Amino acid sequence: MSLPKILLLACLILTSTWAQAGPKPERPIKLVQQHADRQALSSHLRNLGFKARGGVDKATTDRDEAENRSFPHFSSSFSTGGTAYPFTMVGYAPKSGRAASIKSVIVPLRMNFNWFGANYDVNHSFEPAPAVANIVGSPMYVPAQFPNGFGQFGDQMQRAAFWNRMDHDHNWHVRMAAPVVAKTVDIYVTPETGSLYQDADGNFFGDVLIDFMDAQVQTILQFLNLDADTLPIFVTDGVTAEALGYHTAYPVAGNLLQTYIFTSWLDPALVSPLFADVSTFNHELAEWLNDPFVNNVTPTWAYPPQSDPATVCSGNPFLEVGDPQGNGPTYADFPTALVTLHGVTYHLQQVVLWQWFADEVPSSAFGGWYTFPMPSSLQVPAVYCQ
Repeated sequence: MSLPKILLLACLILTSTWAQAGPKPERPIKLVQQHADRQALSSHLRNLGFKARGGVDKATTDRDEAENRSFPHFSSSFSTGGTAYPFTMVGYAPKSGRAASIKSVIVPLRMNFNWFGANYDVNHSFEPAPAVANIVGSPMYVPAQFPNGFGQFGDQMQRAAFWNRMDHDHNWHVRMAAPVVAKTVDIYVTPETGSLYQDADGNFFGDVLIDFMDAQVQTILQFLNLDADTLPIFVTDGVTAEALGYHTAYPVAGNLLQTYIFTSWLDPALVSPLFADVSTFNHELAEWLNDPFVNNVTPTWAYPPQSDPATVCSGNPFLEVGDPQGNGPTYADFPTALVTLHGVTYHLQQVVLWQWFADEVPSSAFGGWYTFPMPSSLQVPAVYCQ
């Protein structure tokens, strides 16, 4: 066994032993918090929302593109108000007609919550297997029917956005290859690093500090030895990280760029459709495809639709395609799209196409669309903050 693996094994053994030992006297008491009903649970999840972390400067992105050291990505730009806004997205240049096949590895995280309750005796483990099976069988990996054709969600989204800008024969694709599923990793959570919740029926939900989750993920990444063109996707079932999900990017040794996604998965039998099953994953995957390095700047936009009195300035100047319809006070105006595959109904959050940020009138996307996969839900571009 190699030294790194020995050290990792020792670390896991020590962590496991420490987590199962009796509580230290100075450990804080953290009660299990109760949600009185489905509405209270939904309010809690909505308040968590989504986050983007990290970010790589454009000079580093451009160098990576030129040296082709990571996954396929291309750069272009749009102009509005006399200003050019460059962007980098996943895949080969649309005019090339080349089909990209994006590799990914799903890393299941078994989240073990220990020492909660008034007597330190409330413990609960969240098994990730149902979440992983559901994600692997979802329209993010398995072709399904969408308004512009048959294919994976991300591929059909990007083909809609670049339909009139790709090769003449429309052979351009950005597909997710079948994922590799890694061995489940145990993470131990204490009152210092997380919180436990229960709904009115006694079902448990967990939440951990986002910095804690990031530290765990980056430690795991050191031992995965992934190729630079492989996207790591860290999956929990019933556990959030001060956010429903997030994606991030940062430089690592050797002038390489590391991106990854953290996504929670929530049982559709326990939560409202807006948060159910793969809705968070499709939000984060769509954003990763459109802004993998978290550095595609846009004019700061207001949450749509402008007709909703709840709309406010987002304070968000990035091309994060899931946030306009899924991360603000008007999210309830945009119900999830239902897609059924092999008898399973998946809940997909709607996302905007890049033309929405670019103030294109009419939109250059397929059918003049601004949003996907329910194009009728937004028919005008963004309103910028004053």
